[in-house]
Amino acid sequence: MPVEFFQAPSGTRVKQSFDSPTVYLDHWAIRLFSDDIALQDRLVAALLGKGGTLLLSMISLGEFAGPSDPRHVDDAEAFIERLLPNIYLTDFAFDKVLDREHLEADNSTRFWPSADLPQLKLLSERPQNPPLGVTMHGFIRMSYENREVIGQMMKGLAQQIAGGIKDARADPSYISKAKMVKPDDTRPRTHVIIGELMREYYLNPGLPIKENDIVDMLHTAMPINCCDYVLLDGAWEERVAKMKKRVEKNGSHMPLAKCFSRRNDGVRSFLSDLEAFDQHRLLKPALPY
Repeated sequence: MPVEFFQAPSGTRVKQSFDSPTVYLDHWAIRLFSDDIALQDRLVAALLGKGGTLLLSMISLGEFAGPSDPRHVDDAEAFIERLLPNIYLTDFAFDKVLDREHLEADNSTRFWPSADLPQLKLLSERPQNPPLGVTMHGFIRMSYENREVIGQMMKGLAQQIAGGIKDARADPSYISKAKMVKPDDTRPRTHVIIGELMREYYLNPGLPIKENDIVDMLHTAMPINCCDYVLLDGAWEERVAKMKKRVEKNGSHMPLAKCFSRRNDGVRSFLSDLEAFDQHRLLKPALPY
């Protein structure tokens, strides 16, 4: 069970696990499943029926600081409440996963995403729903109620990453390396994934770097590294597909998430694939980092 309370010598504690099939939803997808009850019913039935996990990131929660209509927040809470306790909270700390990847001989092993322990503590200490142990009611609303502070933090993070990309663009030696680098097992999974996702921005200096692009990259990089399924914007699904081709061409056997978007009826394709998921055929489940 992904979120579970247990008894320790020091008292009641909470832990979370990352059980397959694991799913990550970009912000638009959370909104979609929150609004469309028929699609929501299918996802809830499939994920709970398979004993899987919904990955929730601090980025996803932070984006709910933006909507002007708080009903979107309430609908999202009601949707995710139906999936409890089958969630896993991550802080997207790439360095924690990267430290573990450095110890591997190749990129065939994938690891759980980094745990957001402060958020898990906050979730567990709030008023509880006895059958589930935790409740989502009011949890996402905290982002909305603190939207000015969270909005500034999100903006600052995006600007910092965008600034790093701009600095790299101005460095001829870095651009030369970006042109020549191969997505193989000589570098850890996280480095390969981020490098491939951002490669287009390095090699095309005229391509604008928007704050939304940075947020979309964050929605993509760790989830495709560790999850079984990821729903992304169409442009980022396309970038992942290109990356997979380059990875395979260079002889790496690096397992990555199945990616879907709204293009080509992707949401229903994702649900059909999830409903047919066979745990026994999953060759490379993610391991604790």
